[in-house]
Amino acid sequence: MDTEEAGQEIRSGRIVRITHSTDADYELFVQWLNPGGRVAALTGDAGEQVTIAALRREVEVNGSRYCTIRTLAGRPVGMVKFFRIGPEAYEISGAIGEDGLWTRGFGAEGFGLLIEHLFADLGAHRLQFRVGSHNRAMLDMVIRLRFFMLEGILRDRQLVNGERHDLLVWAMLRNEYEALFVRGEWESRPTAGPDSSEKSPERQLVREMLANYLRSGVHTSLTAYQPETVG
Repeated sequence: MDTEEAGQEIRSGRIVRITHSTDADYELFVQWLNPGGRVAALTGDAGEQVTIAALRREVEVNGSRYCTIRTLAGRPVGMVKFFRIGPEAYEISGAIGEDGLWTRGFGAEGFGLLIEHLFADLGAHRLQFRVGSHNRAMLDMVIRLRFFMLEGILRDRQLVNGERHDLLVWAMLRNEYEALFVRGEWESRPTAGPDSSEKSPERQLVREMLANYLRSGVHTSLTAYQPETVG
């Protein structure tokens, strides 16, 4: 944690703002993520011991950055985290700390502010996050808002309270961010990824190969979620 940045505001919205986290915030994060807690269960950390030292080590070694979601009055209600996973690419995660606040819109706006920060301030090209199939509250928000595209499902990736759950991978690209957040094209959300002009001949051949593979009727990680399977 950069002590010079601690507590400084990053972005502000209608009901919350995100700031660089302070020592006091880290103490709250540990409470929220304690094994057995509801937040830990939702984030998939229910079996891991979380300490302030471990969070700081993650910052120093992995380059993770923790930000605090605060009400406009300054009350800390949640956290978001991001770290670089490749050139201009980041993975994000987070949670609201008290279950009584989960449906108040704090998490949705906090994630939105982080998205804006990464694309507008840090020049991101791609953001991704992963959410367990047991995390109904988070999935409800993602599906309802439709900001991110579902890219894949990692089967039985998480073990929570002795039960295995799938891990769903969602992502947003810069052109999608600009359409949604910059130009406000809410009714024409991009669904096809980068413009076709960006495709090299080799990339196009690979896409055609995979398209033919999927048309063959082979089972994928999405098969279990198809209407004919669920129904």
